[in-house]
Amino acid sequence: MPIKLLLFALAALVVATGTTCAADATVDIEMTVRLDPSARIVEGTARLRLPAGNSRRLLLASAARLRTLAINDQPARRRERVQGELRSWSLPSRAETVDVRWEQSLEPTPTNLDHRATIGRASASAAELGSFLPAAAQWYPGLQVDGAPALQRWRVTVETPAGQRAIVPGRLVEERADDKGRTITYRMDVPAEGVDLIAGPYRQAERKIVSIDGRTLSLRTLFHPEIEGSSDDYLDALVGYFKLYEKWIGPYPFDDFTIVSSPTPTGLGLPSLTYLGIDVLKLPFIRDTSLGHEVLHNWWGNGVYPDYEGGNWSEGLTTFMADYHYAERSSADKARLMRLGWLRDLSAIPPGEGLPLARFTSRTHGIAAAVGYGKSAMLFYMLRERIGKPAFDKAVRRIWRSYRFKVAGWAALREAFEAEAGDELESFFKQWVEREGLPRLTLAAGDDGGAELLQDEAGYLLQVPLELRSGALRQSLTERVAGSRHALRLQAEGGELLLDPDFKILRRLAPREIPPTLRDVNLAGPAQLVALGGDDMDGAIGELTRRLLDAEASAVDDDRLSGDQALLVVGTADAVDDWLARHDMAPRPAAVDRRGEVQAWAGRHGDDRPLLVVSAANANALAAAARSLPHLGRYGWVVIDEGHASDHGQWPSLPQSIPLQASGKTAR
Repeated sequence: MPIKLLLFALAALVVATGTTCAADATVDIEMTVRLDPSARIVEGTARLRLPAGNSRRLLLASAARLRTLAINDQPARRRERVQGELRSWSLPSRAETVDVRWEQSLEPTPTNLDHRATIGRASASAAELGSFLPAAAQWYPGLQVDGAPALQRWRVTVETPAGQRAIVPGRLVEERADDKGRTITYRMDVPAEGVDLIAGPYRQAERKIVSIDGRTLSLRTLFHPEIEGSSDDYLDALVGYFKLYEKWIGPYPFDDFTIVSSPTPTGLGLPSLTYLGIDVLKLPFIRDTSLGHEVLHNWWGNGVYPDYEGGNWSEGLTTFMADYHYAERSSADKARLMRLGWLRDLSAIPPGEGLPLARFTSRTHGIAAAVGYGKSAMLFYMLRERIGKPAFDKAVRRIWRSYRFKVAGWAALREAFEAEAGDELESFFKQWVEREGLPRLTLAAGDDGGAELLQDEAGYLLQVPLELRSGALRQSLTERVAGSRHALRLQAEGGELLLDPDFKILRRLAPREIPPTLRDVNLAGPAQLVALGGDDMDGAIGELTRRLLDAEASAVDDDRLSGDQALLVVGTADAVDDWLARHDMAPRPAAVDRRGEVQAWAGRHGDDRPLLVVSAANANALAAAARSLPHLGRYGWVVIDEGHASDHGQWPSLPQSIPLQASGKTAR
């Protein structure tokens, strides 16, 4: 794959508002909205039926203009409070209904942002090519109860000009169109976290299927005209995913599901729909990978809500039951490589600079992504291996039955897995959810000529996979390790002993086990930058550095180069080759040579710190590559032409091993 999408569910919306939703408070909203994309104006009326609460505040974006406010059908004046981009009004204890009329001018839809920048925005924007008004932008009136945003049910009617079609999460209940425009109504009858409004010049395709509980489900695509020809293929893929996950987990929680195309490089999972960039949807592999991930988020994240204050488990469980499941059913080798990728990314995080799963909410940077997706998915893999697939699958169905449209934390998941496994799992979850970092395991020769396992972190209880190899013979072993030193008692007729060669447990990999990848410099903390090629390259190098690192790098010269920090070397091909030779570093690999316009490869320097070298024919080629390189981070090397990868590959991983004598003693 030339890129890998890391798509978000509702966690991104909660983080953007800065708090967790009030789990027991739900507001019912009846709303009519008129959206004019060309004028970039939204205006509407809304009635909110309020839940009880000690303290309730009406919320609206500070950019909006409040036209009228009524409480219990009586005109009201309330003192407003403005905090940043949000304004609010305190509501009296007697208030049962609130009626609001408002309007807001919208930003133009951005067309020059990359995927990462687009995902991070929480601004309402509009244009004829596409409009997106995220709930996190608070573009419509919402409610805060006792300091937290209330969950919402809604009936939303959207009016758009001719040629435009709108959608919000929920069930399509009514649609009318004429020469003047289109009016469309959606209902959300279960508590959800907010109304995201999307509109564009869409062509609709639809497929009806029957849910396992007998309901008729409507699967749709809303695609821009340039990609409407792929609708049938996407609908075919949706049918397969719905059969898979309804059988595995339980009935789909909504009545509709829609794939909506975006003119920007967006990737969002919302209740009953996913919003994906046009260029992404053109990629044939998306139907087999990221699409299923987004479908599954309607169970985990949009169907069962994580308790974000205690950590978002939904990204990890979704990654395990989607991305990893697809790799596993393809081949054991693909599954192994995915586990290696998770451990490799986690091992690239310097000790003490990561975060525990209990503090992960959404992917805000590379470290958070490695933890919230990779570490969490690996936790669920190890859990399935420990309790068995039948018990794991029963627990998944138990979670769904118990917490559908409710908030569930890690403790709730643990209780479900314990109930189905008949096993105490508190210590398992405690060490992997609450602790930051990973243990490092070392396979070593013992003092008596035997073998032993060394653990550098106290307190981890580990089931460590080992493998004895002797000729064609392969024997798998599992050793329970609790302390810092653990002697192995082996009966072997010579051969070789390997430590976890298939990467089945969470651990910090040894250097020779970690194939260097392009993203290592993003995970390794502050990085140094060596910029080569003169003033003509400076602008392109600066932009590439910001995209690769999510931060600025410290420019260094030869006198200040440090061997204990990550290093990024960028410049023209001749300048890069000359610099590497002068510093006695490994030359450019034969795998990349000088093929294409840009070559990038990962390695190590100094005290085994990440090194990334990017060599370009000229500044224009480097600027074009800056968009694609951040999405190619899992590779060890890439060749880029006209801004896109034309070739890529990985460096090998070498497992830890020691030779054994026939007596079971290590060879001297």
